[in-house]
Amino acid sequence: AALVMLVSCRGAEGAPEGAAAAAVVLGPRDVAAATRSDLVSGLPVSGTLAPAIDVRIAAPVAEVLDAVLVREGQRVWRGQVLARFRTDGMRPAALSAEAQQRVAAADYERMQNLLKEGAVAERDVEVALAALRAAEAATAAAHQHLAEADVRAPVSGVVTVRHVQGGDRVKDGDPLFQLVNIDELEFQASVTSEFAAQVRPGAAAALALSGYPGGVSGRIARVNATADPATRQLQVYVTVPNRGGRLVGGLFASGRIVLRQVRGALALPQSGIRTDATGGTYVLVIAGDTLARREVSVGITDEVAGLVEVVQGIADGAQVVVGPAEGLGPGQAVAVAGREG
Repeated sequence: AALVMLVSCRGAEGAPEGAAAAAVVLGPRDVAAATRSDLVSGLPVSGTLAPAIDVRIAAPVAEVLDAVLVREGQRVWRGQVLARFRTDGMRPAALSAEAQQRVAAADYERMQNLLKEGAVAERDVEVALAALRAAEAATAAAHQHLAEADVRAPVSGVVTVRHVQGGDRVKDGDPLFQLVNIDELEFQASVTSEFAAQVRPGAAAALALSGYPGGVSGRIARVNATADPATRQLQVYVTVPNRGGRLVGGLFASGRIVLRQVRGALALPQSGIRTDATGGTYVLVIAGDTLARREVSVGITDEVAGLVEVVQGIADGAQVVVGPAEGLGPGQAVAVAGREG
């Protein structure tokens, strides 16, 4: 606790006229010097880091899985084969579709020749063309199914969930894998709508995570266009680079979105800034061995460091009272315990 006490040069009784006035002795923690510091002002936020890319891979066909080639936690690359379907029924289907396409193409050519000879109507040629187009589509679909027999990773990342085993029969659309890319993480948080004009894409964010000394930084990528009608808060999305993959998805983080930064600002602890009844801002400084009041103008407040920027009113090194000021006022004699002289 701060030490504040009165010391008189003489006892109260019998003090001669002209005796020195009582002095206030302040503890070392009651006084701080105005010093230069880099300050950051921002909005406090908290939320969860999630992978920026989260892909769920579904079965493209209804078939039996011949092999599943990856496991959970395994890193894969874009285009890598994750699983293979049996193709016993797919290849004959593709060959059959090709044969039907050849027949349809021959029929269409024959109908065109007959039309030139006047042996068939224009409508017969149109019907043959429609049959050819249908056969071509069936062939393309059969080849697509054959190509999809190899399930490939659409992006590079890590397999987080594997829903199937080799030999499983799946239906079209059944889940196979969940794949995430953690090269970038996304931090989602809420801010009050009153700061909507200040929170813009590109603004920096500084986040702290348990077990990660020094924290991480990122920048706002997106800001929701509408506020939540119940809370009147906006959702902001911060992109956090994850070089080397040292972070994992699902971590809780807290920090602030940076609104302003001042380098080399003259700063004081927040407790040193005082406000009078008229709203004026001032500090109590030690001038020699007495207290003096100095009107000050303040700038940003660094909530994390507990410092306030002093724009005008005092100089570097000024000794300012930061402890309780009850009973203190301008002109009062003071001394700081432990200070020489």
